[in-house]
Amino acid sequence: MSNPYQKLLDLLPKTPELIGDITNADHPNYKVLIVDSTGLLLCTSATQFKTGDRVFVAGTEIKRIAPSGNTGTIEI
Repeated sequence: MSNPYQKLLDLLPKTPELIGDITNADHPNYKVLIVDSTGLLLCTSATQFKTGDRVFVAGTEIKRIAPSGNTGTIEI
């Protein structure tokens, strides 16, 4: 018998995705300032970004561009 709760948990990402602004762009290495003011994070990406771009970061990898606007925290 399958567990629907476990199936739902398996769909969620294992590494949280944070939002940050790129402060230094030297492809493939980037410095990203995380929005919640936790500090700078050294990240890598296969895609080229510019300084000032808002991006999603998981671990130390930039995943994709993030939309502009306000952000919030959702606890699961």
